[in-house]
Amino acid sequence: MRRIVLRPQFLDDEKLPEAERVHALREVFNRNIRLKQLERLANAMSSILAGALPPNILIYGPTGTGKSVTCLHFLSSLAALCDSQSVRFRYFYLDLTTPKTCFGALNELAIALDGSVRRYRKGIALEHIQETIITALAEFEGTVCVLIDEIDNITFDADVFLTFLVKTLPKRVPPGLCFVFLTNRLSWDKNLDPRLLSVLKKQDMIFEPYDALDLMEILRLRVEKALDPARVEDGAVRKIAAYASRETGDARKAVELLAKAVKVAEETSGRLTEREVDVAEHSLEIDKTEELIGALAVQQRLALKGCYAGLTKERKRLSTGSAFVWYQGVCEREGTRALTQRRFSDMVSFLDLYGLINARAISKGRYGKTRELSSALSEQVVHKILR
Repeated sequence: MRRIVLRPQFLDDEKLPEAERVHALREVFNRNIRLKQLERLANAMSSILAGALPPNILIYGPTGTGKSVTCLHFLSSLAALCDSQSVRFRYFYLDLTTPKTCFGALNELAIALDGSVRRYRKGIALEHIQETIITALAEFEGTVCVLIDEIDNITFDADVFLTFLVKTLPKRVPPGLCFVFLTNRLSWDKNLDPRLLSVLKKQDMIFEPYDALDLMEILRLRVEKALDPARVEDGAVRKIAAYASRETGDARKAVELLAKAVKVAEETSGRLTEREVDVAEHSLEIDKTEELIGALAVQQRLALKGCYAGLTKERKRLSTGSAFVWYQGVCEREGTRALTQRRFSDMVSFLDLYGLINARAISKGRYGKTRELSSALSEQVVHKILR
């Protein structure tokens, strides 16, 4: 194997020690990535330096657009600036990326504020945790900011949680409180109580997906940190950025594609070129599709096999009625009882939803409607399904 990777930990943030991760993020922001968003945050929160309370902020943006890291970088820099000017300011990070109930979210906030890993046992009154949070905040002066990641992940009593934060806490604790909420869902606040929205007094911000130029800078930094630059062609980096920006603008997906392309290059030519990127991109798509197929229930997998058996044999679009006949044949060969045609139709809808088959509704006039099925997968994946 021809080694291209010199420091693999820089291709996976989870493997980086906290100090190195912070340093790497600082280098990203030094390249003026997310400059517009940082300026918006600075304008919104500059009043802290004058001793005034800033507005609450609600930040929208798709996954992988840097909401969390940008806000953490900004708040860290703001805390350092406040410290240099003797302004009292603290911030805390509440991670709700795993769905939580109101109790669970308050539990996490209490842990963040007291700096321990102790969890409050289930079954105690909600008021007990609320009093714990109030007691912890009573120790601070000046302004306290709480950054809440994935606020939309509160699965039960979200209004109770938010009412406690924005109505109860400010009346019970000495420091001024401001909240920065992060969410992937543009419509999150539409389901909130209007009275709560009125008290929230939020300022909205949007984090757009990264464009190709931003992704190129992020990838070049990864190349400098993790790889042997002499074995990496700039055209390959540009192509990875183009692939990622074309699809979702997700920086994580771009780094994932870089890591896959490097693996392909090490196993073949020893250089990362555009060809290895193309191979890696195709391979990633197949890997994800095969992982999804592998997670299907037995009957869903048989339904998929029946559909593609019919499409391969007849070499044309397939009606759901014909597909059902093929599905029955597959079940018979596998020694499994076939489900009813209605259940089969439901499974086709599921497979269509997940992009494993295309199902287009067409009208047959007075004979009613039917669905025509067509392939949504590559020949390589179809061949594996039919084996």
